[in-house]
Amino acid sequence: MRNAAIVSAARAIQEARQHHATAGQHRALRRLTAGPSVIAQTLLLPALICALLVIGEPFILNFWRDCIQFWLTRLDIPLYAEQQAVAMKTMNFEWIGAANASYMPSFTTKLVSALTTFVVFALTSSMSKDKLPLQYLLRIVCVVQALALLFFWYAPSQFPYSIPDHMRDIISMGSMLMLAIPVMLAIGYYLLDLSLTVKIVHTVFILSYFILMIPHKVVLHTLILYKMSLLYMPVLYICLGAVFDMLLFVALYSWTVSMVPEEITR
Repeated sequence: MRNAAIVSAARAIQEARQHHATAGQHRALRRLTAGPSVIAQTLLLPALICALLVIGEPFILNFWRDCIQFWLTRLDIPLYAEQQAVAMKTMNFEWIGAANASYMPSFTTKLVSALTTFVVFALTSSMSKDKLPLQYLLRIVCVVQALALLFFWYAPSQFPYSIPDHMRDIISMGSMLMLAIPVMLAIGYYLLDLSLTVKIVHTVFILSYFILMIPHKVVLHTLILYKMSLLYMPVLYICLGAVFDMLLFVALYSWTVSMVPEEITR
């Protein structure tokens, strides 16, 4: 029985080799050849786009400030962005009046969060194998939240960050990511033999997405921290901060590359 199975498997392998003997190498493994014009685009395009981003940074920050301030006002969050800080290519937020509260978690908040974290982590054990990525993601979030609970339970007064600090850091990371996007596209997208117009349009689309997304993400983080507590800042910073932005970029990059004609990579 065992020998028959081995012989049958060997025959199947041989037939598969004969069937795919004329098949070419997968395009993901092929080496691309770039001409002088493509190399020039790869070198000059990211430099030009980064220069435009640096020049336009005050305008982008003004848009972000106005967008954030619009939602802060309508959500009744007593914060405002300093005008002078935007002129200095930074963005600082200050509390209005006597609203500068610590927003430390109460005992009830910590208890409910601990129970929720334990239940979610326990439920991940019953998830099927086809949901393994989601299982890992939920467990990572639970571990981060558990560590935050330990810190706020035993040394809450030692927590060095405030809501305005978190907002400023999220904006700063978003700005740095936008400057890195043209460089990352140069490595994995500008080397393809596509028209210059297509490359510029896709780059503008990706950058425009982050220009619109980043201030709204700041508002969402601020709303969560203001309505709940600083207990959730580590999860927001680690799981929904720069890592989340990079995952979004990878998703947008994958979507862009998926539209590249197959003959381009032959």
